[in-house]
Formats: sequence, structure tokens, C-alpha cells
Amino acid sequence: MVTDTKKRAELDSLLRECAADPKGLVERSEKYYREQAAHVADLFCGRFPENRIILLAGPSSSGKTTTSLNLQRELKERGIHTLSISLDDFFKPNEAAPLLPDGSRDLETAELLDTELLEACFEKLIAYGSCDFPIFDFVHGRRSEEVRPFTLDGRTAVVIEGLHALNPVIKDLPFCRNALKLYISIKTEIFEGERRILSTRELRLIRRIIRDANFRGCLPERTLSMWKNVVRGEDRYIRPFRLEADFWLDSIHLYEPFVYRKPFLDLTREDSLSGESRVQVEKLAESLRKFPEMPLSLVPKDSLLREFLILP
Repeated sequence: MVTDTKKRAELDSLLRECAADPKGLVERSEKYYREQAAHVADLFCGRFPENRIILLAGPSSSGKTTTSLNLQRELKERGIHTLSISLDDFFKPNEAAPLLPDGSRDLETAELLDTELLEACFEKLIAYGSCDFPIFDFVHGRRSEEVRPFTLDGRTAVVIEGLHALNPVIKDLPFCRNALKLYISIKTEIFEGERRILSTRELRLIRRIIRDANFRGCLPERTLSMWKNVVRGEDRYIRPFRLEADFWLDSIHLYEPFVYRKPFLDLTREDSLSGESRVQVEKLAESLRKFPEMPLSLVPKDSLLREFLILP
């Protein structure tokens, strides 16, 4: 089982390494992350084919999508084909979410998962070897009319990734009970001396602000207005189950604050941000200004950071 011990990186050390060898910092960061995926693939191979399911959970902007893809690649190198199923595609429409005391919708609750549809899809997939899976349209907050066809055979494993993959509503489903359980998030915080300048949650918020603007048509003002409920949902629906994981992947890439500096500052200059949102942004901007800008061209095309950045 995983431990909840956080790690620490020193700003001065990162600045020196980036100044001396930025490509080396990128390569070291990518290697640290990829070695974790390789280790997990080895763990899973020891259980396959008796167990064919991997559950991959984690909070917002932790890197679940790319980690799922990397696990697929690692398993393919070991002779195991994979399917990647995103629980996001099994969300019910946004209007089905329960109301919070302030009148907004609780979009973080596991109640939004259509577990009946998920179970039906897997029953059909296992029984017949094929099934059309739904696709969720995040821009419009509802399921798309398009579907994604999947096929399954005896040499195929399934990676199920999503915010709630370790929630009992998922992990206790019949086909998930013996699954390898993984949790991914950022475990490393960045300090300047004894002062923490970027917490794990703050770094994920920076990722989400950039990602939402780049890929989900959601500007920073909207992302920040939702963040309080996102954090509330993490504490209620995700974090309580993290210690049940068999392995915890740390998705930190120590060079990422350097490449986030420019896109974050560009996105958050708008005067429309005010009140608590402006305070949050200024705190994050102050921290990112400590990191010299690193060109996006140094980010590998297959990096986990591609989930958040538009790479050249």
C-alpha cells in the first residue's frame, strides 16, 4: 500500500540545474516519471492474465490520461495488449449533478458516474469481445452522439482511469475486485529555503488553468470559480481512497514551472479576474516568476505535460 509522505525539491537547486543544463533537467524529470510507469508494468505482468484490470485514480490535473497511455506502451513492450477506458466518458449530463448549498452543481461527486452503463458495457465486452463505449463532450457537458468501439481478447488488459477509479462504486464492481490499484498525483513540493512556494495542489491548479484554456474552452476565471468545489470533491470523494492503492505514482516534472511561466502569466493578465480569484492568481504568479522561462520546444512530444500545454 502507498504512503502519504510528500517529497521536497529546492528552488535554488532547480535554478542552478536549469541554468547549467536545461535539457538535462528535462531528461531527468522525464526519466523519473517513466521509470515509475515501467515499475508498475512489471508489477502487473506478475499478475496477468489472472488479473486483467488496472484501476488508475487521481485528482484533477494529475496526469491520468498520459499515464494510462504510458502504461499501455510499457505493457505492449512486455507482450500485453491494452484498452484504455476513461471514466470521464461515463459521466451523466452536468444537469444531473446534485446541487450544493450555494446553488451550483456538484460536478465532482461519484454520483455522476453512470455505473450501470459501465457495468453493462463491460459485461458485453467480456461476453462478446466487443462493445461501443460512450464519449463525453466536456465543452457541452453531456455525452456525445459519437461512440468508441472496443474489442477484447485473452491477451488484452484494460486500464480504467478516472477521478473515482478507486472509489468503492468502481473498485467493488465484479470485474474490478482483483484489479491492480494505482493512484497518481503530485507528491513533490517546491521550497525556497524553509518557505514552500509551490504546493502539490497549487501546481495542479496551474496545470488545470492552462489545460482548461488550451483544450476545454474554459478561461481562467471559470476554472478558478470551480476550484473550491474541485478541492472539496477531492477531499470527499478521492483522497479518502488513495491509501488503498497498490502503488502511488508521483507525476511531478521538476522542470514544469519553467515552461508554465509564460502561458500562465499570459492567460491570467485579464482584468476580469477579481476578488479571491485575483488573490489566488497573484500568489501563483509570484511563485512562477521565480522560474526563468524555458522554451516549450524542450518539452518532449510524448511528455505528460502535453496534457496541459500546446506544444510547438
